[in-house]
Amino acid sequence: MYIGRIHLKGFKSFGGSHEIALSSNFTAVVGPNGSGKSNILDALRWVLGDGNPSRLRIVRQGDLLFQGSISLPPASSSEVMVHLREGNRVSTLRRRFTNDDGSTMLVDGRRIRLIDLDDIKRKWRLEGDRFAFISQGEVSEVIQQRPLQRRMHLEAIFGIDLYRKQREEAIQRLDVATLEMQRIVTLKTDLQTRKEAIVDLVIRAREAKGVIDQLEREKSQLYWVKRARSEKIIDGIRRELSELGEQATASKFWNSGWRRALNRAEDAINSISEGRGSMASTVTGLERILTDSRRKLFSLSTSLVGSMERRKALLGDIAGEKDRFAGTDKRLEDLERDVARAAEEEKGASRSFDDARREWEQYRKRIEERSDRIRSLGEERAACEAALESARSKGKGFGLSLLDVLREISRSEESVKEARKDLGRLREEILQKRSLEEAAGNRQRDVYAAFQQAAASLQKLSRELSALEGEMETLRETAFTRVYPAPVQHLMAAVRLGRIDASPRPLADVISCPDRLVTALESFLGARQFLLFVKDIDEAGRCIAHLKARSAGRATFLPLESARARHPMRNIREGRQGIVGWASDLVGMESEWKECVLHVLGDLLIVESFDVARDLVREGFRGPAVTLEGDVFQPGGTISGGKTTKGAGAIEIRRNLQEKEKQAESLKNERSRLEEEIAGLEKEERDASEKLRVLSEERRALEDRRRSGEAAEAEAARARALADERRAGILAALSSCGREYLDIRSRLERLRESSSEEPETSRELDLVKSLEESRSRAEVAAERLETARRLFTMVQDEHRRSSSRLEELDKGLEDLVLAEKSGKRELAEEGRTYHGIWVRLQEALSGMKDLVEGHSRALASRERILERSASAAARMESLDSRMRQARQRLDSTEAEIAESIDMWEERFPYPGEESIDARDYDRTRRSVRELEKSLREIGDVDLGVLSEDASLTERLGFLEEQLRDVSTGIDELRRLIEETDRQAGTLFSTSLKEIDRKFCDLFQRLFGGGEAHLRLSDEDNLWEAGVDVVARPPGKRPQHLAQLSGGEQSLSAISLLFAAMEVAGVPLAVLDEVDASLDEVNLRRFSELAKEYSRTMQLICMTHRRATMERADLMYGVTMSEPGLSQVVGVRVEDWE
Repeated sequence: MYIGRIHLKGFKSFGGSHEIALSSNFTAVVGPNGSGKSNILDALRWVLGDGNPSRLRIVRQGDLLFQGSISLPPASSSEVMVHLREGNRVSTLRRRFTNDDGSTMLVDGRRIRLIDLDDIKRKWRLEGDRFAFISQGEVSEVIQQRPLQRRMHLEAIFGIDLYRKQREEAIQRLDVATLEMQRIVTLKTDLQTRKEAIVDLVIRAREAKGVIDQLEREKSQLYWVKRARSEKIIDGIRRELSELGEQATASKFWNSGWRRALNRAEDAINSISEGRGSMASTVTGLERILTDSRRKLFSLSTSLVGSMERRKALLGDIAGEKDRFAGTDKRLEDLERDVARAAEEEKGASRSFDDARREWEQYRKRIEERSDRIRSLGEERAACEAALESARSKGKGFGLSLLDVLREISRSEESVKEARKDLGRLREEILQKRSLEEAAGNRQRDVYAAFQQAAASLQKLSRELSALEGEMETLRETAFTRVYPAPVQHLMAAVRLGRIDASPRPLADVISCPDRLVTALESFLGARQFLLFVKDIDEAGRCIAHLKARSAGRATFLPLESARARHPMRNIREGRQGIVGWASDLVGMESEWKECVLHVLGDLLIVESFDVARDLVREGFRGPAVTLEGDVFQPGGTISGGKTTKGAGAIEIRRNLQEKEKQAESLKNERSRLEEEIAGLEKEERDASEKLRVLSEERRALEDRRRSGEAAEAEAARARALADERRAGILAALSSCGREYLDIRSRLERLRESSSEEPETSRELDLVKSLEESRSRAEVAAERLETARRLFTMVQDEHRRSSSRLEELDKGLEDLVLAEKSGKRELAEEGRTYHGIWVRLQEALSGMKDLVEGHSRALASRERILERSASAAARMESLDSRMRQARQRLDSTEAEIAESIDMWEERFPYPGEESIDARDYDRTRRSVRELEKSLREIGDVDLGVLSEDASLTERLGFLEEQLRDVSTGIDELRRLIEETDRQAGTLFSTSLKEIDRKFCDLFQRLFGGGEAHLRLSDEDNLWEAGVDVVARPPGKRPQHLAQLSGGEQSLSAISLLFAAMEVAGVPLAVLDEVDASLDEVNLRRFSELAKEYSRTMQLICMTHRRATMERADLMYGVTMSEPGLSQVVGVRVEDWE
């Protein structure tokens, strides 16, 4: 698992948008103090869920926002996004903060809670502290930690802190349960004492309760008798009302008859009125159709004139395109010459490179000839040694000793020859591996360069897209908050949030127009830009109710079912100069709302200037008109105009937004292509790196074998030297062979000096440098040639596009000629239609006159019926008065019963009249008085003691059961604590041993020896025993960590941190200037260790040290381009070197 990319936008000192592609192994981030390097670490902490202000180095959440600089304003939002990769699995974590919405977390575009982020991190092996953030000062913190603090740190790494937390919670719950048990026992004793104290009061209360119950029964009987008597009275009044109702029914029958007659008369009048209205509608419709026909005639004539003008403009475009076509021909010729010159330069650079390579090969050949000469000297030396052996044989007394020495020398020579043979073969294999490794390295660098170039292009594209999206968001916000009225904003927000069952659309959102018409339309519409289109009247009602309920203001709606399209007045002279056209022909609109748009703009005429509109009005034009500068002529005669400094309106903003949306879509497509290309290059680069790694390992193995062979050769040489010493001793005793021995030995020494001459290396370095310079010049020349060829290809494409454009313009000219002929035919046909409509209108006006005379006769008949209806209404009024009086008596009696029911029914439900004897009323009243007297004699009694006694009994039983539950819970908690101690002890002991072993290994590696261990301060105390660090650098006695020197402390702390990360299986480590306090020797050891660990985990290192930078696969520089603004610059390490 590794982080592929980090995206920062408006985070702390990183204003704007920054895309940082990370290496899967080792990435270095460099820069001066205060440049903002550590903000990258803060960004990683924050996006992975950390909210601790001290670790993020903030006081409040608002400090995460970019605070602004000289060139950039403060950011309104802060955003960090990381791309996690593991094989083919990819995930994106994105966290955003704004002052209004706070912090939001998204995983793969899906919004989640921060508490749910732990599950996502667990899938990527980032849960808990499995990822390491070692910031500035944390190395010294490891040194200064107390043993118990160090133990807590290790517990957090291995998850033992969860056991500690579980145990502490269990102990707290045990303490609470023990206190609860004591409380229950105390409460139970108090309740038992109280129960015994109220025994006498309970006895008196039960006696009084019996009297009270009897009194309640007598009161209920009294209520029932009284209610039965009242119900009989009510029945009599209702019979009287029934009789009066029958009389009133008859009176209503006659009254209804006269009303029906009156209604028939009214219907006749209404029918005639409707006929008049229908006829008026017919007349109006014919007049509208006649008007539409005139408008259509005008539109056709205008379109014909426009077509002729477009044909003229098209001819000019064709001439201009032909000029551009001729210009590209000349550019092609110039570029062909540039390509030829670049090719010639590339050939010259290649020849220079070939010459340098041949000179290098000649030098290598001379080196090989010198090796042959050395071998010849070796053979001559062997001959001298044979002569020496002959001389030694002259010694008779030392014959056997001399023979042993010669045999030993022979064996040594065989060993040397065998070793040299093996070394020659190994050197050849090493040269082959180096050649393959160099080729693989070149391939990996080429792929990586392409990857960096694509990543830079993607980063640039992402910045452009981000800026464009920001502009789009600003336009949307401007339209929504500054242009749209508050009621419209409120309704649109309610629709987006699903709080209203409606979908109103502002007029400005459903139309589009060319740039030159924006001012005209916004001036004509004014506030009607925000007229809301809805499907029907009910939808408008729901919107209005929503505005009323929230006091959000007023808005105007146009239901689609109520919209009536207006049509242009076509009575304007055809082809008139200065007329732009009808708005219905020039404005684009959504088909769903076309009827509503034409209701507002259907008859609007757009002209070029005020003078043109003035002349039209004076000639009799009665429709609305508007000039391109925004002067409005209304049908009622009013004229409005002028100029304002107000910003862009809704229509202009929507047009700009549509253009930017098209640009954004194009950029997104290009970004998708680049991301696919980067993914392919990334895979290819990983493959090349893997191949380079395998070749490097094979070469190192061969070099190890070569060193072993050289050691064997040296060992054989030492054995031979010993044999020479023994031989010298023997020959010293042979006086007769002394002169010959000295001569031969002198000759052997000269041969050894000749064979040990050092090869010249300075010439080799000059040749390598020359070869590299020739190679660089050849690569630069090739790049220039490639650039010239790409430019030539671009001009060729432009040349082909110009040719295609000429063909399109010719075809468009043919289409315009055909359109002009068709427009003339339609204009003649529409004239004939206009005449037929005028004849039908005259016939409709004649029928209207007959309907007016029939209406006068119907009015006279209605007056006679009204007189008879008034007499029937007077009789009905008299009967109504008598019925009202009877109802008043009924209401009075029912109110009396209702009062009794409200007072007694809930306590004494009424059983019904048939079970009541009304004659028992007086006896029941006497019984009630006697029972009330008996209750007074008993005296004051607290009946509450009865319920208290019952409550005490119930509570004592409940407390007994609760006491048993608490006792069971205490036993379970004690077992849980014991099991937690057992599991945590086993896990901590195992983990501590593993980390101690790895810590000691790393310590020995960094110090070149010695040892270091982790020890428990109190092994008998499972949870409170701290962890001490005891180290013994080479040549010193064991000491505690705090007693070591500064450099030794830093290396020891780094060893412990790396050991903890390795044992915990950390996939990612971020190191913030942990190498700052190391000297050069220790720094080199640290950087080698970091490079080795980067093979199994991803390392991101903030550093100032060159040795650490050199080990990185990828390096970024962070600079403060201006106060408060950080910038990121990517650097390929091989280019930097």
